[in-house]
Amino acid sequence: MTQSGFKFRAILLTLMAALYITPQASAAEPMSERFLLFDKGDGGSKFYRIPAIVTAKDGTLVAVADKRWDSPKDLAGHIDVVCRRSDDGGRTWSEAVDVAVTDEGGGYGDPALVVDDRTGDIICIMTHGNGLWESTRDDHAYIVVSRSTDNGATWSAPVDITGQLFTTDPNGSAPIKCVTAFATSGRALCTRDGRLMFVLIVRDQDELWTPLQCWACFSDDGGRTWKVADRPADLAGDEAKVEQLRDGSILMSIRNPKKGARRFSRSTDGGLTWSEPVLNADIIEPACNGDLIRYRHGGRDMLLQSVPADSTERRNITIFGSSDNGKSWQELYRVVPAPSWYSALTVLPDGSVGCVTEEAASDGGCRLWYTRLTPEMLFGR
Repeated sequence: MTQSGFKFRAILLTLMAALYITPQASAAEPMSERFLLFDKGDGGSKFYRIPAIVTAKDGTLVAVADKRWDSPKDLAGHIDVVCRRSDDGGRTWSEAVDVAVTDEGGGYGDPALVVDDRTGDIICIMTHGNGLWESTRDDHAYIVVSRSTDNGATWSAPVDITGQLFTTDPNGSAPIKCVTAFATSGRALCTRDGRLMFVLIVRDQDELWTPLQCWACFSDDGGRTWKVADRPADLAGDEAKVEQLRDGSILMSIRNPKKGARRFSRSTDGGLTWSEPVLNADIIEPACNGDLIRYRHGGRDMLLQSVPADSTERRNITIFGSSDNGKSWQELYRVVPAPSWYSALTVLPDGSVGCVTEEAASDGGCRLWYTRLTPEMLFGR
C-alpha cells in the first residue's frame, strides 16, 4: 500500500472509532454507550493521555488522566493530573477538577487509582518530575500519592513516598537502588485483606534503552507507608498490572517490550516473591499498557484484560477474559476497531464494564473516550 493509502486508512479507522462503527456487529446486537471524556482543547490543554478509572464505594465513577498542556510527550513537561466523575454510569460527567498541578518540581503524570475497601478512600499514585529516559541520578523522577475521601470530588496535596521505595545512592536506605522509576498507570490493587499494591517500573542503569525491572510495591495502612517486594517480578519488562485470584495468589500482567505475547508472573505470598515471567500467546500486544481487573457479577468470577490486539501496531483495543486464573484467555469484545493505545477498566454496580480508551485523532494526539459495555455485550445472552 502507498504512503497516501496508509494515511487514508488511518483517518478512516479513526473516523469509524469516533462514530463507533463496529464492522462485525449486526443491527440486532446492542450498541455501547460512548462519552467523549477528555478532548483536545478541553480546559485549554492541547493534549490528554493516560487514563485510569475506578468505581467508588457509592457507585460513582472516578476517572483521571494526564492533562498534557503543550505536548503529547511523557514527563518531563507541563502535565497536570485531572479528574472527572459520573453518578449515572457514565452517561454524564462532572467538570474536571485538579488532582495534582505542575509545580517547581515539575509536572505530574501516569496516574494509577485504587479504592481502599476498608475506608472507601481513593488513592491516586503518580510520577512527579523528570521522565524515565531523561532522568539522571541527580535529577530523577519521584513517586507521590494523593487521596480523596469524598469519591473524587476533592484531592489532598501529593505526598512524596519516593524514599520508601527507591534511592539513587548505592549506600542509601531505600530498598531499590536505581537511576529512576515510575509508577504504572491505570488500575492499582486492593487485596481482600486490604493491602494496596501497584507496580513500579525501575531503570537501574545509566545507559539509555536498557531493560526495565518490575517491582511490586504495597501498603498495609491505606497508602500512607509503603514497602517493596523482596525482588523484582521481571528483569526485562515494562508497565504491569496486578490482580488477586480466587485462591488468594496475585497475578501480574506485564507489557512485553519486545511486542508479541503478553508476559505473566505470579505471587503466592502477598507480593513478596514472584515466579519467573512466562509468555502467553493467547494475548498478543504491541508493547502497550493495558488494564487487568477481576469481574465478579451474576455468578461469573473471571479476569478481564484490555490491550490493543495487534502484534505490531497500537490499534484494536480488545477486552480478553479468563475463567481459569489467567492460564488461558479468550477475546470477548473489540472496543475500538481503529488506532488506539492505553485503556482502563472498572466494573459498575449493575455488572456493566466501563472502559476508557485512548483513541488516535486524525489531527494528531488522541482523545479519551468512555465506553459502557453491558454483560450481554461481553459474555452473550
